[in-house]
Amino acid sequence: MVSCVTFETVKITDPIKFYDATKVHLIHYVRDPSSDNGKVYIDFCERVCELMCENATAPIEIIRHMENVNDFTTMLRTILCIIEEENRKNEPSDIFVNISAGTSEYAAAAAIASMMMPGAIPFSVSTIDYWVKDIKGTFYDENDKPVGLTESVRNPKCLPKYSMPIPDRNVVLGLRILNEMNKKKLSTKGPDVIRALKESNLWRRGEGEIIFDHHGKIKTTRSDSVYYYRDFIDKWVSSGWVYRDEFRKRYFLTDEGRIVLDTFYCELE
Repeated sequence: MVSCVTFETVKITDPIKFYDATKVHLIHYVRDPSSDNGKVYIDFCERVCELMCENATAPIEIIRHMENVNDFTTMLRTILCIIEEENRKNEPSDIFVNISAGTSEYAAAAAIASMMMPGAIPFSVSTIDYWVKDIKGTFYDENDKPVGLTESVRNPKCLPKYSMPIPDRNVVLGLRILNEMNKKKLSTKGPDVIRALKESNLWRRGEGEIIFDHHGKIKTTRSDSVYYYRDFIDKWVSSGWVYRDEFRKRYFLTDEGRIVLDTFYCELE
């Protein structure tokens, strides 16, 4: 299960018990752990972990991800990476994604990521009763334990799943190579980018060994250039991820292209 922890407990822990989850990815964020607000966020995350262990019928593996839950791009990248990592396991499992707790940025990202990735099942839980805010201005019970905004919830309800396309992995990783070459001020002429794509195993045409010329460079052909424009540049341009600087005769990333690199096929820190 994937969940976000801010100021809720049962909206997270009850679904974990309902689905009998054996592994939980908790996404939370503490800007300043030494501040009073930071302590509240830490308390809630710790309490959620305590309740999970108390309610569990079998050991639960808990993985925490400290990421900015108020940033949509960060949340989408984080959730996509979690789901992708779980799907790579030898025995992939159903991945339940809780969209009911956490920030609005997390909820939106969680819903979108679930629609993009196989194996992900988005669900929500509705509130039955709310706690009343106490005189301390926080949501703690009489034993000074965090309880959150919600006192009790209904059983989880899975959302309808509508398939959303995820950008092609090779096209995105190729875009990352182009961007790195621009950063290093390397030549981004067609043959040079093609060589970099082949070195990174992103070249889909002409399967087989990489052929080197008599200078020791990876050999490229005229047909390679055609495929490079067809398989990469045309897709980058039509998606709005790059623009061509006619003066420098180079392709550079647009703001949308940078967002794509910040979001898709990134390793978690």
